[in-house]
Amino acid sequence: MKRNIVIASVTAAALVTGGTAVAVAGTQPSSTASQATGAARASLSDAAHAALKAVPGTLDSIDRDHGRWEADVLGKDGKWHEVTLDANGKVTGQRVDQDDDSDPEDAAEAKALRHASVSAIEAARKAAPQSTVTSVEFDGDRTPVWEVETVKNHKERDLTVDAHSGKVTQAPADDDHGNDDSDDD
Repeated sequence: MKRNIVIASVTAAALVTGGTAVAVAGTQPSSTASQATGAARASLSDAAHAALKAVPGTLDSIDRDHGRWEADVLGKDGKWHEVTLDANGKVTGQRVDQDDDSDPEDAAEAKALRHASVSAIEAARKAAPQSTVTSVEFDGDRTPVWEVETVKNHKERDLTVDAHSGKVTQAPADDDHGNDDSDDD
């Protein structure tokens, strides 16, 4: 009922002011309208929440790859789960990763992840308040950190967020740009 009154009020104001109220009301975002036009895209936060709804637990990583989201979740059941979501954040697949049950490195990673004070979503917010986050991944090898990839003005940045303090730092430069040409092993 209140919605009808608001719509009637906006319509009356538009008639009185010559359409100004309609123009202002028409600029407000509408999720229904964007979904109807196919323009809806889930944010990292939306995709993360959908993954955690599908598999309750702790988010270990999430990244956008080829127009879809891929998330790894340490489930409350103690198992590692892989969740795939479409661009709109709808779960399209999930499976339990069978390879990780006896690996001591994965057990150490799980323990560090459970003790992190900063979640993946918090790390993304801290690292990129004015950027788009394309990937967040937990790294518990040494000092537990979140590795966050961001894009702003078509420029990529790699940041780290301390998993306990939340301190954001620039990640060390990656000179090989994805090419493993080094013989430094």
